[in-house]
Amino acid sequence: MHRFIAQRLIHVIPVLIGISLLTFSMLHLIPGDPALIYAGDTPLGEELTAQIRRLLGLDRPVWVQYADYIWRLARGDLGISMRHRGSVRDSILQALPGTFQLTMAAMVVAVLVGTVLGIVAAVMHGSWVDTSAMAVAMVGVSMPTFYSGLLLILFFSFRLAWFPATGQGGMERLVLPALALGLSSAAILARLVRSSMLEVLRQDYITTARSKGLAPRVVVLRHALKNALIPTVTILGLQFGHLMTGAVTTEMVFSRPGLGRLTVTSILNRDYTMVQGIVLFAAVSFLLVNLVVDVAYAAVDPRVRYD
Repeated sequence: MHRFIAQRLIHVIPVLIGISLLTFSMLHLIPGDPALIYAGDTPLGEELTAQIRRLLGLDRPVWVQYADYIWRLARGDLGISMRHRGSVRDSILQALPGTFQLTMAAMVVAVLVGTVLGIVAAVMHGSWVDTSAMAVAMVGVSMPTFYSGLLLILFFSFRLAWFPATGQGGMERLVLPALALGLSSAAILARLVRSSMLEVLRQDYITTARSKGLAPRVVVLRHALKNALIPTVTILGLQFGHLMTGAVTTEMVFSRPGLGRLTVTSILNRDYTMVQGIVLFAAVSFLLVNLVVDVAYAAVDPRVRYD
């Protein structure tokens, strides 16, 4: 196991270098002069423009700027916002709890709904229940998050008045955003769990377990489900990244503070330093989640370590 983890950590290094190069290039590839963006509405002369470029380090060679960028990242410094002149790291950390709460709640919805739908569809394969479950999964995959969010607000907030439509606060304000964000991932997991369960239920050891007179519930939950969920572990890492990106639109629809709203606001304000920090943070977070998923997959399935 330790050798497997060490190999995965070695593979992470070139990916981190590539991410740093991409995020560093953002400031140099944007149209316009970053000094003018930093100044905002303040009229600039040549001397003041040169001072701002010197302040931002844009007057030095590109490789020196990149080395300085890596050094700052190693110290946890993501730079200074071009608009409000505050720390990018502090802004991200301030917005992170709301997005993390929404993402984890959506992940719980996705795992519970997707697993139950997949198991039921597989056990009742070929019946109307199977067809209905896969139809619901198809609708969940096809429907955009912002549209499902608006439908949930219309029905549960305006018609039934069960949950608040917008804002952040107690659990009652988290239910609708988590449902809107988690249902699409639940649909993907349901299809995967159904496919895996159907394959496992055809195995010889399942036939042996049934021939011993074990209850169908025991055969499905104790013997089949554990092996059927092994491929799902990998998909969970990808779905975490999907939910993180989907939080952008969900937070805008439900007016929740978080990284999503911070990203949209920064793009509209042309705060490219903030966008650069958010993209870097999201990419590294997704990479770390995939690393954890790889290790978890190896722990669940010993054959991976042997390979």
